[in-house]
Amino acid sequence: MEEKKYIGRREQTGFLMGLSGQNMVYSLIGASFFTYFMTDIALFPALVVSVLLIVMKVWDGVNDPIVGSFIDKHTFKNGEKLRPFLRYTPLPVGIFTVLLFVVFSTKEELLWLRVSYFVIMYICWDLAYTVQDVSIWGITAAVSPNSNERDRFVQWARTIGSCVYSAFSTVIPMALEMIANAAGASMALMALVFALIFGLGGSMLSYRCYAAQERIHVVQEVQQQSLWESFSLLFKNKMLLLVTLANLLGALGFGVNLVTYFFKYEIAADFLGKNSLIGALGLSTIYYIMTGLPGFLGMLAADKIKKWCHGYVNALIVMQACNILARIAAYFIGFEGKNLWFAMAVIGLGGIPLGAAAIAQTAIFCDSIDYMEWKTGKRTEGITFSMQTSFTKISSGITAGLATLALHLLHYKPIEGASTYLGTQSAAFDRWIWPLVILTPAIASLLYIVPLLFIRYTPAQRAQVEQELKARRAATDSQNT
Repeated sequence: MEEKKYIGRREQTGFLMGLSGQNMVYSLIGASFFTYFMTDIALFPALVVSVLLIVMKVWDGVNDPIVGSFIDKHTFKNGEKLRPFLRYTPLPVGIFTVLLFVVFSTKEELLWLRVSYFVIMYICWDLAYTVQDVSIWGITAAVSPNSNERDRFVQWARTIGSCVYSAFSTVIPMALEMIANAAGASMALMALVFALIFGLGGSMLSYRCYAAQERIHVVQEVQQQSLWESFSLLFKNKMLLLVTLANLLGALGFGVNLVTYFFKYEIAADFLGKNSLIGALGLSTIYYIMTGLPGFLGMLAADKIKKWCHGYVNALIVMQACNILARIAAYFIGFEGKNLWFAMAVIGLGGIPLGAAAIAQTAIFCDSIDYMEWKTGKRTEGITFSMQTSFTKISSGITAGLATLALHLLHYKPIEGASTYLGTQSAAFDRWIWPLVILTPAIASLLYIVPLLFIRYTPAQRAQVEQELKARRAATDSQNT
């Protein structure tokens, strides 16, 4: 018997266009360029940046679950609880993105004022972005009662979102640097221009997420009514908690945020030829393309990987194992001369399966929402996906915070305008930057695997939950009619 399909092509296309816009915005803030912007463009001291990132992400940890629980217990008059937010949030997200990249001074005597302004703008941006992000990913669990159709929708969403995020987060820094070098403009001015184009412009495009329909509505009489009840349901969701813990442990791979510093201070300026406009940011872009682009093959093969591994949990374990082996091999290959190209290629090959990780995680989160509805009668899209967004941001904060703390411990000092940057950093920096860049992500992958070993949710259990929920909803609909 053919499964009933609910999602139209126009609806899916509109949502994916909006998701692309949202990822254009996040590519400015969620990637390692944001750390570089703080240390080498806004000229905040490395230790200050480390503290700022950690404190801001603690705010995320408090803010996101509160927003998610509010969304869960609030229902609009039309019966929807997620979709209306997709209409109201894009404009404030765009405005605060631009304001976040305003560098009004780099003077040390105004450091307290600069930090205060930056923190206020970030808090405002984060609140608006969290409401939008929770609603966007929450609606993926409510867009269809058919779990297979929902998995395909999630796969497309994660694939397109990751492609756009990866493309813009890698190309923007190189383009910004090349334009600034060619035009003789300041990096601070170019960063603001790019924030206007991709921050505000991407936010306006994200309005298109409103095209998605919310087809699974809550039964208001049994839905959680208080913040405490939402949190109590959260701590009963074992799958969610274990995947969240895995993500948190994965954040210890802070070497990904040190790539730009490695290329700036350890690779010769004429690595790509004399008088090249491509500097450290451009070389970092090449690194991210070579190591990240192959992962798109994994995204396209996500469903096959799931079937081959008998579920997404097992698939995540295999993905992390491949990353560990590839990075160990790359470390021993080294970066002297042409070896750097071979090392990057090996990491890229090992990262092919890892490209499907975001798809696998989102599918597991959606399964956990169905499981909680089956167990308690209550759906938890808001608190579930707020946890995802919260720990995504907390993880990125931990990664960036540890990276800048490592820079501080390695006695890093930003240097601009030198004819060559080789040999301008400390001996500790020169000794440790390569192993930190390559091996910390491998250690993080190993730690990531541990919580996944405790998840017990088979494809057979998933099918049982879906069938019983389908029968319950049909009975509820017949009673209401």
